[in-house]
Formats: sequence, structure tokens, C-alpha cells
Amino acid sequence: MQSIDLFSRVAASWRQLPTIARGDQARVRVGLSGGLDSTVLLHLLASLRPVLGFALAATHVRHGLVAGSEAWADGCRTLCEALDVPFSVCDVEVERRHPGGLEAAARAARRAVLLGLGDDWLVLAHHRDDQAETVLFRAIRGAGVRGAAGMRACVPGDGEAGLWRPLLDVPRADLLAYAEAHSLDWIDDPSNADSRFSRNFLRNDVLPIVEARFPGASKGFARLGRLCGEASGMLDELAAIDLAALTRTGSTHLHRDAALGLSSPRLRNLMRHMLSEAGESMPDEDRLRELERQFRHDEAAAGLRLPFGAVAICVYRDFWWLEPLGGEKAPACVTWNGELAMAWAGGQVSFALTVGKGVSVASIAHQSCTLRRRAGGERLRMRADGLERTLKNLFQEAGVPPWLRDDLPLLWVGEQLAWVAGLGVGAEFRCPPGEAGVVPVWSVLS
Repeated sequence: MQSIDLFSRVAASWRQLPTIARGDQARVRVGLSGGLDSTVLLHLLASLRPVLGFALAATHVRHGLVAGSEAWADGCRTLCEALDVPFSVCDVEVERRHPGGLEAAARAARRAVLLGLGDDWLVLAHHRDDQAETVLFRAIRGAGVRGAAGMRACVPGDGEAGLWRPLLDVPRADLLAYAEAHSLDWIDDPSNADSRFSRNFLRNDVLPIVEARFPGASKGFARLGRLCGEASGMLDELAAIDLAALTRTGSTHLHRDAALGLSSPRLRNLMRHMLSEAGESMPDEDRLRELERQFRHDEAAAGLRLPFGAVAICVYRDFWWLEPLGGEKAPACVTWNGELAMAWAGGQVSFALTVGKGVSVASIAHQSCTLRRRAGGERLRMRADGLERTLKNLFQEAGVPPWLRDDLPLLWVGEQLAWVAGLGVGAEFRCPPGEAGVVPVWSVLS
């Protein structure tokens, strides 16, 4: 009965995956460590392969962290040959100074190589006991609802393989019973018994004590993770509603006054959502509250840029937004010899040839042209009947955030300023109607 139950559970989980990625001959790859969990998973999928119609493969990732682990690939290969499953081995180097520790570094290295093999689904053998351990571990670290949600059974891929965990609701005891019933051999990783690792400590020392006092506790932790996952999904829906309501029409900028009207938990939820969509890890509670405090401060409207990972939350005047952090400063001066594009401060300045727009070609012919960064004191006349004005005043009027100003490209013709990114072309160099012109455009490459 146990085998039938596991077969039906995995088959049902397969049918719940997005239709577009589970059609005939969908490419499914098992991350095969050779341990009990992945061995059972591979055996189940190999048995279901004719019924469900996917193409199955397995890969063992070799990281060399455990003495004797080099030989584990041989046992994996033997199993795959017996099941007629294509098998491969990948070697990885583990970042030993990973901020999450050696365990997290090894997981990240394995995940990265497995996701890059061109499959539709990467199948992982996490089970209910793993989920309970994950939820407890994150709760101890003070994770919020999103963190306590634990692992998801299905994570669709975005340009790479999706993650599928068909055993996430199955207790490890059921996997052991299945393996014994089918006379499967597996590898026992001796490092799993080392309780110096935090997750091993929870698995080997803490959860058994909790289970002895509160039978079914692991099931309860897993259920908590599932409920937190539902709550997290609703918070994402709320954040999407707020994002749509606050976004300025035709722009990626958000209205700040409307954001200030949100409750603190709701505003922080929106910030979390935006950071997550940008690929950043979740900030801890103290960091997020500090982001909110500075965001709400009256002086933020004068210009505020709050770095977080590879992005920054930016505020200027009536709007706020998320932008990538520029890691490259603008050069002091580079010569422009008519190229159609030039690198500049992590982006590029492109020059489009046109008629009646931009900088007059006649005004720059046979002149020395350079791109320079702002040095201070520059002035520009924007109207033929107007006076020269400082770039500082012009930037303020144009709403250019303070942190962008020093790296904006300035086009000089000889010693005359002809064009400034974010402002436009100076009156003396503006192209008349019907004449050849060139339109400079600065863009940041993401």
C-alpha cells in the first residue's frame, strides 16, 4: 500500500505543475546525491516515466567536502544504469566563506549547476521532515511570514529549470519503508551525523526530542510552513495591488505621498516585494524598519538613496523607485570621434543621426568633441533668448536626482558646453529644421 500511495502522490504532484512545462517529453532531472531520499525519488520517477511521459535524467554533483565522497558517483551510476536513466557527474567548487556557512554554500553551488543544464524541471527529494526542519530553522532566526513559508513544492523557472519537490508532504519514514520494500541501496553521508552544523543539530538532536514530547510536531511544523506560504502569497497579492495603485502612469516611479498614507506594515510589505522582485534577499526586520524610517523623514524629498544589495530605494521630491546601483564612475574626459556609441559610467552614450533634431552637425564639424563628467561651475543656455544658467539650477528644475548629477555625460565642443544628459542641447548648438543633426542619449545598462 505504501508504494501505491507514493506513486499516486508523485503522479498527482506532476499533474499539478503548470501545463506548459509538463507536456510530452518534458525534460526532468533529478539531483541525485545517492542518499535515501534522492534514491527513492529517482526510483519512483523511473517507474512513473512511461505513464507520465517525461524524459528523465539524473546528475550527481561532486563537491569534495566529505572524505570518500568521490566514490559516491559510482553508486549513483550503477543505480541509473539499472533504471535506464541517463546519468552525469558535475564537479563544483564551494565558496568556503559564504555568509550562510558551508552548508548553504554547498547547496547554492549544487543548485546553480543543476539549474543550468537546460531542463524543464529540476526535481529535488526534500520531504516533510526537511520542511519541518527548514521552518524551525527560519523561525529561530526570526524570519517573517515569507521565511517561515519554508520550501515550495513547485517553483516555475524564469528562463531556467523550474523546481519540483513531489515528496514535500511525505515523511521520511515512508521513504525508508519504500526503499526497504524495493531492496534499494543508498549512501549514508557521515556528515549528516555532525551536529556542529546547525541543520544537523535540529534534525538529530532537537526535533526527535520535540517529537517525543509532542507526537506529530514535524507534521505541525510543515503545516505551519504551508499556511505561512498561503499568507505570503496573499501579501504578494496585496503588494501587487499597492504597486499598481502607486505607480506613476507611463513610468516606473511611484507616488511618495500615496505611499506615506500606507500603514507601516503595508509599506514595508511593498518594499519587501519590490526588493524580492529585484532578486534581492529579504532584509531583516531592523534593516527594513530603518529603510522605512528614512523613507518617511521630511528631508527625504530633497534626495535619498538607500542601497540594499545590488539595488537602491530612491526618493526625490514627489516620487520614489528602485534602481540598480552603479558600480562604475564616469571618466573625467574621453574624446568622441563620431562613434555611434561610447561606454559611460556603467552604461553608454549613443548618438543617433537624424534631421532637424539634437546637436547640429554643422556646429561640431571639424571641432574637438569630448565627453566629460561634471567638474562644478558649468553653465548652459537652454533658450536662445535666455541667459546661461548653472547646471545645479537646471538639474533642480528638471528634477534630476542629486546622486546622478556628477556622473551624467556632458558633451563639449572645444571649450563650449553643447549637451547635458537629462537637460538637453544648448541653444547655440541646437539643430535647425531640415538640417543634419545628431541626438545623444545616455542609457544605463542593466
